[in-house]
Amino acid sequence: MPLQATSGAASYDGFGGGVAAVPNYIEDVFSTYLYTGNGSTQTITNGIDLSGKGGMVWAKGRSVAYSHHLYDTNRGAGYRLLSNTTDAQAYSASLFLTAFNNNGFSLGSGQALNESAATYSSWTFRKQPKFFDVVTYTGNGSAPRNISHNLGSVPACIMIKRTDSTGTWTVYHVGTGNTKALFLNADSAADTNSAYWNNTTPTSTVFTLGGTFGDINANGATYVAYLFAHNAGGFGLTGTDNVISCGSYVGNGSTNGPVIDLGFEPQWILQKEVSNAGNWHILDVMRGMPVTGNTNLLLANTSAAEYTNLGLFIKPTATGFQVVTTDNDFNTNGSTHIYIAIRRGPMKVPTDATKVFNSITRTGTGATANITGAGFPPDMIWNRNRWNGYETDVNDRLRG
Repeated sequence: MPLQATSGAASYDGFGGGVAAVPNYIEDVFSTYLYTGNGSTQTITNGIDLSGKGGMVWAKGRSVAYSHHLYDTNRGAGYRLLSNTTDAQAYSASLFLTAFNNNGFSLGSGQALNESAATYSSWTFRKQPKFFDVVTYTGNGSAPRNISHNLGSVPACIMIKRTDSTGTWTVYHVGTGNTKALFLNADSAADTNSAYWNNTTPTSTVFTLGGTFGDINANGATYVAYLFAHNAGGFGLTGTDNVISCGSYVGNGSTNGPVIDLGFEPQWILQKEVSNAGNWHILDVMRGMPVTGNTNLLLANTSAAEYTNLGLFIKPTATGFQVVTTDNDFNTNGSTHIYIAIRRGPMKVPTDATKVFNSITRTGTGATANITGAGFPPDMIWNRNRWNGYETDVNDRLRG
């Protein structure tokens, strides 16, 4: 019998008369997609339905020092915000993100997102109860002010940006509580003021603004808010699996640092120290978040190109991650650090072997070569020379 949604009479549901509930999976609502610019136009096909379901795209140059670009379906394609600045939103119909599609998004020729031969990372968040929501609102200049949302659970992180004028990115995080705010475009420590959230914890239907700050609630000003859930379930065959966690840990200043139990292996982490100044670090398994070797970092609060070969900061585990550095941004002794972590996929049971395994034969060139045709991002590769007795090479993403 399929999963049943409640429809009234128990006997009706008991005999299969209810509406079958469609399971949700992380691969349908989140994607890290790496691409190379072509200086023209291109379509990014990542399997996320943005045009039908709505959501947000966050993109950043890896090899080039351009600002982080954020786009969402509430404001429409072409309207960009930059996480590392206080700038108002700007619009271009043809240069950057030009369309939200039912399986990804389209790009124009603008260098910030599509310079020829430059490398980029994109992170797509689809709207989905108990995962992510986008809210737009107009300020009224009064306090307290309740803003409704459709996250379907209590938000654990809220990022607010004024869109019609300059304004700091103001961030609520459960790890700092309802008396403090963080600022996505800055490396500063958490600031305490009741005028941010009215010292009021968000609920499953509203979040509260406590003041008339121009950054969050000026009369007549326009705003966008990005809401992230925390351990709210809603995913997997039973609908009880968590796919996103927002939390905090206290550093110990040791390479044998805090162990964080998420209940799942993460594929994407946003992390920041909040007791003192510290950058906003973005890590993901596609760019390199291995258990040994080197980590690649992008910083949400700067336009800097990707930092590479920096050593190991956070080591993913089957149930979470461990901090394995003495770097103050990640592990200051006695200081609080916050994070958002997203579960690694896929979660669906494969029904087509070609989606998880492929065998490719090729002829060597004696030079660097890109091997295409796998049909999916590989997590492990076995490579064997059939011409002579060379050993078999085994490479996997977790080891780097």
